Amino acid sequence: MSVALSADGNTAIVGGSGPNNADRDRSPVVGPAGAAWVFTRSGGTWTQQGGKLVGTTSEHGGGLWSQGASVALSSDGNTAIIGGPSDNRTTGAAWVFTRSGSIWTQQGNKLVGSGASQPPLSPGQGMAVALSADGNTAIVGGWEAEGAWVFTRSGGTWTQQGKKLVGTGAVGKARQGMSVALSADGNTAIVGGWSDNGKTGAAWVFTRSGGVWTQQGKKLVGSDAVGSACQGMSVALSADGNSAIVGGPSDNRWDRSVPFGRGAAGAAWVFTRGGGVWTQQGDKLVSTGAVGHLGTSVALSADGNIAIVGGVAEDTGIALVFSRRGGHWTQAKKLVGAGAVGKSAPSVALSADGSIVMVGESNDNGGVGAAWMFTRSGGYWTQDKNLVGTGAVGKSAPSVTAADDSIVIVGRSNDSRGIGQASAFTRSDGDSDYREPPGPLPPSNPAVHLEE
Repeated sequence: MSVALSADGNTAIVGGSGPNNADRDRSPVVGPAGAAWVFTRSGGTWTQQGGKLVGTTSEHGGGLWSQGASVALSSDGNTAIIGGPSDNRTTGAAWVFTRSGSIWTQQGNKLVGSGASQPPLSPGQGMAVALSADGNTAIVGGWEAEGAWVFTRSGGTWTQQGKKLVGTGAVGKARQGMSVALSADGNTAIVGGWSDNGKTGAAWVFTRSGGVWTQQGKKLVGSDAVGSACQGMSVALSADGNSAIVGGPSDNRWDRSVPFGRGAAGAAWVFTRGGGVWTQQGDKLVSTGAVGHLGTSVALSADGNIAIVGGVAEDTGIALVFSRRGGHWTQAKKLVGAGAVGKSAPSVALSADGSIVMVGESNDNGGVGAAWMFTRSGGYWTQDKNLVGTGAVGKSAPSVTAADDSIVIVGRSNDSRGIGQASAFTRSDGDSDYREPPGPLPPSNPAVHLEE
């Protein structure tokens, strides 16, 4: 369901939020709690580190959005946050765990944001989570939160920092908090709200100074949107927080270049910050070919000069690469995984230097899910090793993440009848291929190709 990596790629966390036999110790009346598993790499070998991580709760769980729906790691891998938006009858929460040596323990109570307009608390907290590089700042959004909460850590104690972040100027139910991102220093946050203003959608930027969060400028709404674009379904920030990308997968539902049955064309918008002022940079990013639902997923390189935007093509998911030079964006490549079976809107990830792209497709092969790796020079990719948490055997929607240009993790939430698993891919120095070290499981070798 969700995956994350430490900066050096030697620690991975895999979320498994669906109902599975990891929850045998919970009453069926209460429902599944979900869990997450941590793996570490030493000498090229991945092993599970300790037991599954399950945050302390006696409340009802449920469905696909239990603990593990979202996960994040600090840069050093010693702090993890796990979102569980179905906790307590969908109030939701997030749990923080810390590692000492090789032992993981929950740090404090679950994080539940306060300051909702009226009881009950906003539902779905934990649908989206992010951590700053040092792990001392966390942001938690939800599917109906209409905002996001920031928490900070001091001396091992987590406290909510200020009130819920709610962007001004929202029209109707904006669904603020469905997507969130933080800059590396944790001082800039972006919160997406795909349903704002009749599903036009928008995103809001907040900055922190002296522990106080304030909205920076007006909500971000890309120009030239056609119809209900759902801007804010996905968001990403560059490391310094000065570049933002906002996906709108429902833009231009009547584009005749999109094959029948693929839905709207979709688009993404890039915004840049100068002197505290945000402005749209160039026109919206759209496909030069037949692609639908572009903007379902987005990613930015650390310097913000390369953007990856996911969508759906004829028979499979697709990712478009856009590059920025002199403030101008152009489509550089179209990445298509050969041999995909079934179409789906992909998830995408990008290495910090922008040289490695990962495309995950949740419906590949009847819902089993798959992911493809790309390098700028092309390449042929092979699976490294499957990580399956013990104590916890289906089809799944993969999520992907990359620590640098040599290590990537692919998660499949419902693999093995809902237990979930992840696949680790590695690349040797100076090599454009990901190769499989000796292991008990046979690799899959999906061929991939680059198209202009």
